Amino acid sequence: MSQEQPNAPFAQEHPEKKSLKFYYVIGALALVIVLLAYFLFKGPAGPELSPKMKQMEETVQQIQQLESSIQQKQNEVFTILNEYKKKTGEDLPEVNIMNLSPEQKKVLEDKIKNEKDVSIKSLLQDILDKNSDIQNLNARVQELETLLPKPHMVEKGENHYQIAMNFLLNEKGVDKARAMELVERTALFEPIVPGFKIWNFYAEDEYGTFITQGTAPISPNQIQRKVKKELVDAKDKAIAEKDKLQSDINEMEARRLELISQLDLLNQEKQSMLSRMSDLNDQNQEMQTSLNSVHYAIHLPRVLTEKGIIKGGFLRSTKLQKVDPALFDQSLDLRGDPRITINAMGFQLARIRDISIYPSYFKTGVDFKVEFDETRQNATITFLDVNKFMSEKIAIAVE
Repeated sequence: MSQEQPNAPFAQEHPEKKSLKFYYVIGALALVIVLLAYFLFKGPAGPELSPKMKQMEETVQQIQQLESSIQQKQNEVFTILNEYKKKTGEDLPEVNIMNLSPEQKKVLEDKIKNEKDVSIKSLLQDILDKNSDIQNLNARVQELETLLPKPHMVEKGENHYQIAMNFLLNEKGVDKARAMELVERTALFEPIVPGFKIWNFYAEDEYGTFITQGTAPISPNQIQRKVKKELVDAKDKAIAEKDKLQSDINEMEARRLELISQLDLLNQEKQSMLSRMSDLNDQNQEMQTSLNSVHYAIHLPRVLTEKGIIKGGFLRSTKLQKVDPALFDQSLDLRGDPRITINAMGFQLARIRDISIYPSYFKTGVDFKVEFDETRQNATITFLDVNKFMSEKIAIAVE
């Protein structure tokens, strides 16, 4: 501030011009926030779907609409049950009110027939009618699902990218590089919750994936609305802050020092935004490194077995187990030198007899090679097909 105080022209500037300059600053910041939000949530446009893929998408959308109707009907039944308890002071018998068996339906019909209170009888009839609607909607969902491949039921800890890659690599046998390209061109949904159904389709080198609520307590649309609401709330907050600043200007327009203080505050917010953008860039670099690295656990076969990383037995081949990713505590960025050097002394061995890599579908001489020095004190693993190992978890057994 001490550097600007001698600036006589600025000190004598008309209040209206100072107000206009401040509005320009506020408007520019608001525009930056809106543009960032737009590109953050809009995402890249996906490729045009083929007629076959469009038909599958339309079928899934029908299922999604039906599941939404089922959830609405169930909420209506819960509302009726609460009203019934208020009127009678008791709960209905413990039955699956959403899916009545023929016997349970008969019991409810008899209860309706014998009920004297017209309002309670109406509530019970509503429950019976809505149960019938739910059963009809469920039947329609099952009918549509027969037209599609079996969906993947989301479990805790999964994400859409992993599910898509697993489908293409393990179920359809697509080359990893091509699978990554197909997934990159596809709009994925995040976050996903346990119970969601993810429908994966692959035909004639075309991949599509869609999502429905399944047995989850919240629908994909509800999650999207929640995300959008957070964006709207952020926008409203920004507008509220802008209005507050404008009110402050109206009250203190004649005070130059206060205006400079407000401009300093805006500059701090700008620096904070630049810092956050830098942090996001750092996170992106870390993610890129992880995706382009092979993550591995290396030890004696006995130690790997004790940790549950590999498992074998009599007349059974040794296989890599599904274990905590944290056990694969070492990694190699395959964009650089794709080699791992192993020393016998590091594993308290006199010499290295052999080295094995799991999963065993990675083939020596094709996907990787192992070379020993003359004394077999040192060995080098060279990854030949680095694309196959990117973002993979492997176990290296040293004998």
